[in-house]
Amino acid sequence: MPSNPSTLIFVVDDDPAILDSTRFLLESEGHRVETFPGGRELLAAFPGPSPAFVLLDQIMPELDGLEVFAQLRTLDAVVPVVLITGHPDPGIRTRAGRAGLSVVEKPLVFDTLLSMLGTNGAARPAHQG
Repeated sequence: MPSNPSTLIFVVDDDPAILDSTRFLLESEGHRVETFPGGRELLAAFPGPSPAFVLLDQIMPELDGLEVFAQLRTLDAVVPVVLITGHPDPGIRTRAGRAGLSVVEKPLVFDTLLSMLGTNGAARPAHQG
């Protein structure tokens, strides 16, 4: 059980199975979870309740994860973001690294994901400074 069982986590993915399984895992660890089927839906949630983390899929219709992250910055959203991808090509890793994002590959290894969420330095804020 996490030290703060009321931690709010946003999960953004266009795959309903990923949303459901990730929600189940995080809620079983005591977190509160809100899911979004795409980047536009996530962006519409700001301003609003500020999540402790955003798990953000890279490849989605309309806006990809890096585009959503850039828009979060323009909204002055101060929230750590972890990029998740099923297509971890070097270009995505390089672009994510330049943006200060951690990348987790699908299928998600939940122990790794939980470890990252419990480590303040692993997930980077969408806006720094």
